[in-house]
Amino acid sequence: MAKVTVEEVADHLRQTLGHVATSENTLLLTRTASHIGAYQLSLTQLQILRFILQSDDAVTNSLLADTFAISKPAVTKALRKLSKELLVDTHTSETDRRVTTLALTSDGMTLAREYQEIDREINDTYLGIAQKFSKGDRKTILKFLETVEGTLQQGLPF
Repeated sequence: MAKVTVEEVADHLRQTLGHVATSENTLLLTRTASHIGAYQLSLTQLQILRFILQSDDAVTNSLLADTFAISKPAVTKALRKLSKELLVDTHTSETDRRVTTLALTSDGMTLAREYQEIDREINDTYLGIAQKFSKGDRKTILKFLETVEGTLQQGLPF
């Protein structure tokens, strides 16, 4: 294999990550244009719908904020849109009026299941790619991706 420069890797990373983000969004919008695309939901809102669908426990604003590592106001904003679109219902606890739990409406379940299927297809694609590499290569790739994630968490420009 020819020698690869750091600059070539950095350039390819920038191009690939930009394409991955665009491809996932394109897949979401094209495959479900009649449903998800029509609602103009964010990725976080779709993930919230899926989380509620998959959760065996009562889902609250606080649980969503903790799970998605976002602020409670951000959760409230996301839920306001989902509620406005009649995708989630809220239920206030009879024993503690401060506690509100969330449930999917019929339309919310449909969207959550569609998003879940698309996400499964995307994950299968990633698994197929990863299987093409040896165990040693996968360790190197994982170390690289963890470094990228650490850079993002530090708030460095990306």
